[in-house]
Amino acid sequence: MNAAYRVLAERGSDAATIKEIAHAAGVAPGLVHYYFASKDEVLLAVLRAASDRYTAEMASLGTAVALAALPAAALNEPRRRATVQPAWYRLRYELFALGQRDAALGRGVAELLAGGRSGIAAIVRRALPERAADAEGVAAVLLACFDGLALQRLLDPAFDLDGAYAALARLLGIQAPPEHE
Repeated sequence: MNAAYRVLAERGSDAATIKEIAHAAGVAPGLVHYYFASKDEVLLAVLRAASDRYTAEMASLGTAVALAALPAAALNEPRRRATVQPAWYRLRYELFALGQRDAALGRGVAELLAGGRSGIAAIVRRALPERAADAEGVAAVLLACFDGLALQRLLDPAFDLDGAYAALARLLGIQAPPEHE
């Protein structure tokens, strides 16, 4: 997965090949084909693994940070990720586009998004108890915001991501603005 992530992030889904991914992993291309029917399936698996890690990190944030600081800390994470891991978002958007044309990938994208919403909803319930009743809806809106803000940053490096996250914090009623790096 790590080798596939590196190759896909560096070359993009269209340009990367199974042969390059296998070479980076130090295995034969046939072994990659044994586990994955296509390069698109590799992309989906890479993003699932990255999303699972991110969800676990966010869950541990919920227990590692004091409750009063949790809303700002949780909001800071997707902002930080958009800044330091733009390749992850590029791959994510490639998968979104592919998922619109391929039903199997579309189901995978839907699962990926559902997992993201579920993880965000869990943090909303803990960090913003006054919004617990509509945590699923808030999570859906937040995920759309996180993805949309990251996309704007990718396409326009001058986009004021910090300012947008500060505005989002104010909209959510979070007193402390997200941490700036």
